Amino acid sequence: MPWAAYAFFSILAAMFVYGVFRILNGEENPAHTTRLGNVRATPVEVSEPRPNRFALEEDMERLPTPTVATDSEKAQSDATPEDEGVEESIEAEYAEAEEPASSGDLLDSSEALLAEIGAEWDTNPRKKPDSTKLNVETGEEVSNPDLSDFHNRLEREGAQSGQVQVSLIWDNKNDLDLSVICPSGERISFDHKLSTCGGQLDVDMNESPTSEQPVENIFWPLGAAPKGEYKVLIEHFEQHAEEDLTPYRVLVDDSNGPKEYRGEITNDEPPRLVCVFTVE
Repeated sequence: MPWAAYAFFSILAAMFVYGVFRILNGEENPAHTTRLGNVRATPVEVSEPRPNRFALEEDMERLPTPTVATDSEKAQSDATPEDEGVEESIEAEYAEAEEPASSGDLLDSSEALLAEIGAEWDTNPRKKPDSTKLNVETGEEVSNPDLSDFHNRLEREGAQSGQVQVSLIWDNKNDLDLSVICPSGERISFDHKLSTCGGQLDVDMNESPTSEQPVENIFWPLGAAPKGEYKVLIEHFEQHAEEDLTPYRVLVDDSNGPKEYRGEITNDEPPRLVCVFTVE
């Protein structure tokens, strides 16, 4: 079979020659030709757009030129007409606040507070039809008072005294409350114990039924009591004892000698205006 072998080798030789020819003349893949045949490939030209080196300069020229404002210009720009109006209104409010209130204004505010308290009580279901109005003084002044009970209870509770002092005592576990309306119209009471004019409620008893000899005390330090009219009020806030009707005693010392006022009050009655006194 020599002829078959010759034919087989002839085919292999033809295929080898053809392959070498394709490698040396390859155009479809120059990089592949270079790597296999160690022959430099034909350069392939790729068209790329050329950048405009002046585009950046043109964009920068179109941008607005920033301006630097001076300190004086900033101050003028910040002070808008609206801000100036607000500042003027604030200054006017301060000026009004600094002006002292007249005696007529103080009296009106005090009477307005009494009217407000009375209006609140009018909606209270415990109100009696024949309840005494708050503008009527109900305390009975005692001519020759015995102040020993006041002194003993105030000393026991460490109460303070001063230029003006108002104290309340009663003899059961009911919760009576003492309050004073200052000349400014501000009310000192169990829920507002320190006033802006210097008055203070420093003893408040029987919110819980703890004592059958309670005392309450409001005072102004020496030289701190404002001039004007003071109103003393008593309220039967809550019944703790078996008896509802509670006799009370109020001591007022306005630096002109102590005065005692007496009365009685029930839980069904509105706050009582016990007395009115003036500090000059």
